[in-house]
Amino acid sequence: MADEITAEETALYEDLAERAGEVARRLLAERGLIYLDDLDPEAARDLLGIAWREAAQTRFEGLDVSELHAEIDAMIQTLVMTPQGGPFTSIQ
Repeated sequence: MADEITAEETALYEDLAERAGEVARRLLAERGLIYLDDLDPEAARDLLGIAWREAAQTRFEGLDVSELHAEIDAMIQTLVMTPQGGPFTSIQ
């Protein structure tokens, strides 16, 4: 049986997701974009990976987050990105 996720782990994940969303919005805006769908699927995954890694680095400043970066990379690779022309995905 898989280990249960604790309330603390859930809160940490939610915090990282919120931070990553803020970073992703900034990165999209820097490219003059609003939607992830404005990028091809691989570029969208790359942008999300950068956003999550930056969020983790900021949240755990001064700590070694290399294992967390590996987990983030694995998570990002599992994302299914719709091809361009599908419904727009906005980071809220």
